[in-house]
Amino acid sequence: MKKGISVIICTYNGKQLLPETLRHLSKQKFNIPYEIILVDNASTDGTKVFVDNWWSDHGNTAIKYTSYSQPIPGKSYAQEMGYAKAEYEYLLVCDDDNWLCDTYVQTAFDVMETDASIGALGGWCDAEFEAEKPVWFDKYSRFFAVSRQGDISGDITNKKGCLFGAGMIVRKSHWKELEQLGFEQQLSCRKGNSLSSGGDTEHSYALRLLGYKIWFDERLYFKHYMTSKRMTLNYVSRLRKAMVHSNFLLLPYHGFFNNNIQTKQSLKRFAITQLKKQWKRKLYHLILGDFDKKEDAKTFFRMNYYRYFKYSIYEASKSSILKWKP
Repeated sequence: MKKGISVIICTYNGKQLLPETLRHLSKQKFNIPYEIILVDNASTDGTKVFVDNWWSDHGNTAIKYTSYSQPIPGKSYAQEMGYAKAEYEYLLVCDDDNWLCDTYVQTAFDVMETDASIGALGGWCDAEFEAEKPVWFDKYSRFFAVSRQGDISGDITNKKGCLFGAGMIVRKSHWKELEQLGFEQQLSCRKGNSLSSGGDTEHSYALRLLGYKIWFDERLYFKHYMTSKRMTLNYVSRLRKAMVHSNFLLLPYHGFFNNNIQTKQSLKRFAITQLKKQWKRKLYHLILGDFDKKEDAKTFFRMNYYRYFKYSIYEASKSSILKWKP
């Protein structure tokens, strides 16, 4: 595989966001092969044509730029197209609202070159706000993937154990390895305006099952642009609701990591135990608590609902993993 960095940008109706993202990419300091691949994921606002024209007028001619259209909604489908088209071994996922620091691409390459056992590499970010920063944002910033993913640079496989997709670097050879094994991603990430998520976590978990490390490097810094329409507590509530389904579907991965695969009976027993211990307090919080307590209570009841009634989702996820797991 050719050594270099392929930056994959997947976007849905992102033409208002992309000029600033591309400015940061065009100003990277690098001495390695480096390309940008834009994948338009069923946009309805003319994003691809707009961005192609923008790059033609303002882009860095030292960086190869290509763009493609993926008509199937779902970020994972767009990413797979980008991975397939990528020329280089290291694949850097840059969302259309990520502003990478000017050494990000070079540092990512250097870190991946130091250790062939690194399966996925990530950094950290701050939020950049379109309007005034909400007073509640710091408390819920993790739901917007705004956080440090480690305390110090190094192996976080057995700590956080996964990476958020923004700014994540993986290897094309590993992607091909998963593909050859028959890996099929169950979580497609965002589809249009929906808040489904978890594809980045699933990719991290799949790499762990292959024996690769999840790595954090504090030099990989970027800003995550926060549009005003997302800065509401209702949006936080919708994010948390979507995460319950994703987290439940990913439970079998934890079972394989810990050699503790659940049965229908064990999931039901756990749900009953949790409800017996906490249902009164959680119900009180659901009715009379503040926003935080209400949301925690919703997550509690939703997850235990899945444990008790939705074993079929767990079983299907486990079966999917077993089809390819070495």
